[in-house]
Amino acid sequence: MIKSMLYALLLFAFCTANAQRKILVITPHPDDAEASCGGLMANAIAAGDSVIILTMTGGEFGVADKTTAAAKALRMEEAKKAAAVLHTRVEFFGGHDAWLAVDTNTTAKLTAFIKALQPAVVLAPWPMDVHPDHQATGLLAWRVFQHKAFSFNLYFFETINEPHTKTFSFVPTDYVDITNVAALKKQALMQHASQKPEQWYHMYETLATVRGYEADAPLAEAYVEAKNASGMGGRSNKVDKVLK
Repeated sequence: MIKSMLYALLLFAFCTANAQRKILVITPHPDDAEASCGGLMANAIAAGDSVIILTMTGGEFGVADKTTAAAKALRMEEAKKAAAVLHTRVEFFGGHDAWLAVDTNTTAKLTAFIKALQPAVVLAPWPMDVHPDHQATGLLAWRVFQHKAFSFNLYFFETINEPHTKTFSFVPTDYVDITNVAALKKQALMQHASQKPEQWYHMYETLATVRGYEADAPLAEAYVEAKNASGMGGRSNKVDKVLK
């Protein structure tokens, strides 16, 4: 299984001579995009593509010594600083930390956002994650992906949390070589100072080493490609690949 995926190891060659593509990273909280997808985003920007981070919640409960309003303002500012490091763009969906719902209204709002943006690739958290906001974000992306009006490719990313928890049953289909951009990824994540990333980022560095071993690269990020079929009631997945 792993050997067959070595051909999916990416230096982001999918961004070759084609026109600039839009890549949308849907993230539950302000620091999740950089932690999980920072390498992919850095590679994409270097290749000439545009990256938009859609932050679903303000992370209001993520700063213990501040009110939810103050925490949200701080974390939004940190998100902008991190985006500036990677030369990405950040948007805020308006959901509330720990209260993100998978319902028709939220799905419709996300559908409208993606329809207006028209991305070629969408990245979202693996739905079987340990955090309810991560679960909701992944499921919302999956719901929109089913819409027949869209032809974007959806890929799920993984997270890891202390002490030893990682996304459940995450079996990668694709890898991105982040060896040359690992330092930039870390620099971007460190902008989220309120989250004390210096205390936990080592777990993502270890994960990158493990995924790199699987993909025959020093450091890598791993992704799961979402599949769709007409039998599921949605669109067929017969669209040009953009990550391969």
